[in-house]
Amino acid sequence: MNRARVIALLSLCGVLLAACGEKPQTIGPSHRKADAQAFQGAPDDPFVAKGWTAGDKTSWHNQIRQRNQYQNEYSRVQ
Repeated sequence: MNRARVIALLSLCGVLLAACGEKPQTIGPSHRKADAQAFQGAPDDPFVAKGWTAGDKTSWHNQIRQRNQYQNEYSRVQ
């Protein structure tokens, strides 16, 4: 009886310790340099919005303004 409790306790400790071994959930290295301007973009950037041209600052600002309007509570259609 005592031996079964020890085995059960060790098994429980093993399961709990296995839960602590979570791997990092990163895709890989960053696809964009941190020292570049935000509107410069990257040629292989998978998160490019339609209507935005990489390197065009005016196009970047227009895209940000349009994206912010989708979050504006006053301009939403009720």
